[in-house]
Amino acid sequence: MTQVATTDSLTCTLEGATCAGCIAKIEALLNRQNGVILARGNASLKRIRLVWDPALQSPESLIRMIGDAGYKAYPFLAGTAAPKEPMLLPHLGVAAFCMMNIMVLSFSVWTGHATDMGPGSVQFMHWISAALATPVVLYSASVFYLPSLRALKKTAMTMDTPISLAIMITYAASLAEVLRGAPHVYFDAVVSLVFFLLIGRVLERSLKRRSDDAAANLRQLMNTRAQRQTAAGTLEDIDANALARGDVVVVETGERVPADAVLMSDTSQIDESIITGETLPRTLSRHDAIVAGSIVYAGPAVMRVTHVGDDAQIGQITRMIDIASTHKSRSQLLADQFAAGYIPIVLIGGLAGFALWYLLLGASFADAVMVAVAVLVVTCPCAAGLATPAVSSRAVNHLMKIGIVVKSGDALERLGDATSVISDKTGTLSTPLPVLVDTRHTLELHQASRLAAASRHPLAAALCQDRNAQPLDGLVEVPGHGMKAPDGSRLGSAGFVGASGKAVDGPALWFRSAEGKTTRFDFSEAPRPETEGFLIGLRDLDIPVCLLSGDTPRSVRKFARQIGVPEWRGGAQPQDKLDVLRAAKASGDKPIMFGDGINDAPALSAAHVSVSFASATQVAQVAADVVLTRPAPDLLPVAIRIARKSRALILQNLRFSATYNVVTVPLALAGYLSPMIAAILMSTSSIIVLANGLRLKVPE
Repeated sequence: MTQVATTDSLTCTLEGATCAGCIAKIEALLNRQNGVILARGNASLKRIRLVWDPALQSPESLIRMIGDAGYKAYPFLAGTAAPKEPMLLPHLGVAAFCMMNIMVLSFSVWTGHATDMGPGSVQFMHWISAALATPVVLYSASVFYLPSLRALKKTAMTMDTPISLAIMITYAASLAEVLRGAPHVYFDAVVSLVFFLLIGRVLERSLKRRSDDAAANLRQLMNTRAQRQTAAGTLEDIDANALARGDVVVVETGERVPADAVLMSDTSQIDESIITGETLPRTLSRHDAIVAGSIVYAGPAVMRVTHVGDDAQIGQITRMIDIASTHKSRSQLLADQFAAGYIPIVLIGGLAGFALWYLLLGASFADAVMVAVAVLVVTCPCAAGLATPAVSSRAVNHLMKIGIVVKSGDALERLGDATSVISDKTGTLSTPLPVLVDTRHTLELHQASRLAAASRHPLAAALCQDRNAQPLDGLVEVPGHGMKAPDGSRLGSAGFVGASGKAVDGPALWFRSAEGKTTRFDFSEAPRPETEGFLIGLRDLDIPVCLLSGDTPRSVRKFARQIGVPEWRGGAQPQDKLDVLRAAKASGDKPIMFGDGINDAPALSAAHVSVSFASATQVAQVAADVVLTRPAPDLLPVAIRIARKSRALILQNLRFSATYNVVTVPLALAGYLSPMIAAILMSTSSIIVLANGLRLKVPE
């Protein structure tokens, strides 16, 4: 792919794209255009993502091309409803009414042939059937052939083209039979064909709606209004999109936070389940960060805005989901290629069926037409095209609900066949800050905390964590050594405070009081509370874990023994981590890299699939394929379990689609399927594939 200096992108909602074949046609059309970098669609969400060189293309021209192909495209905007598809129930109602009446007439004709019904009566019945079939063809079936006609004007075809031909051919053949006074017509076949096709499409839409759009659900939960505090101290009700960084907002109990912010109240309880999936509320203190979309449990809460709109964490997550919805897995790309080239095969198959019966087997023209129609209808590749997105879109949405963002369908597929996990230590499996080992020196700890509160050193932060210590006035920080106060007290290294004694094995801070008494505070690295669940979950999945860290081998070995991981390596630089990943892949392994630091980014990019926290560095987030919205490593085994289940369901769908075509096409060519039965089978195949995707559940 040619690299360009700048690119523009746009996600569009598609109207008239009824299946994966339609999406494949649009993709093929756009990807042939000069200046188009990428055109990727999602058949389940009816959405397409476009990336182009602005020097060669414009969004208006790309949308116009989609329109010329027989579809409509609308820019997908956050918070706006997708364009409504044509109402199918009125079309279905007309088809049902006419079908029931034609069936009564057909039954009379069939029984009349066996008794004494005269030719005049039979013809009269045929003309009434023709009159009833006409509104079905002109109105009910328009949802199939109007998009096809628009596409044909631009020398293109959609997956509705074979169906439209089948409807029109059957109707025209029956009308010709009436005009020449033939004893048999097939108006009952054409109306039942339309009726069952519409039934299938209605059910298909219903099942697709059950595969929730996670990004849209997140946007719907966002506040559209906000209470902003003015300079005079009063509150004004404004559009949440009008908020700016630094604005002060007040959120009442039960309301959602309109933007990312920091708490200015002394304390509050916040429900962050929209982002983290954690159902229990979290108690926050002054200056703690709050994500947009959280619910205030104990209000009113005063907070200062830090990020708004797409810059907020929820905006970044929805953007990742939108991009993921149009990224395709390897199996989906193969299915789309199959669907895109299938329309000519369908048309050739229908023609071959007609020629076989009319020219070789000596069947009547009308009977040969019915065989051709059955072939055209039954061989629609919709089931094959829906096999992957019917499952993957549901899996991505389920994962999002529990705090796991998968950036692409391909990442989900790779997550499902991963064979090992290589994990960073600090901040990933361990807490970001060390833990104070001994808290018995209460007085000295309180005094030392007032010095530590003014320092940004990690050990100082760990010392005063959860103690709400207020820093002393007049503190001076000596870089590389520690803090000193005007009263003579000091906090820092042993040499800085004048302490002597045995060397310390592990991180420590020394404190000397104003009276000259020295106290040592020892720290240790503690595993996250969820690390045990992480290891148990991977053990149940038979996935080994290797600890790979840049910390000293001694500290890595100690932590590995503490959590029960036999394989570890310390002192690993970024290049070392990259080499480990490459060696694992070269040996046939499919490793997951789990990390959150800048030094993990090269290894994250080289892994079979990479995982990071939403709180990780920006570089790590960009490099990761999967982002955990809360720092809970035990989410990873859950993600792998769902990915494996989705892979199994996708394989079931693909096998079913292949079996369906292998069985039904020969039956149609052999004349065993009427157009009505073919319509039922074709619709049922898509419904089965979609229903199979609904079997995917989040494990407890």
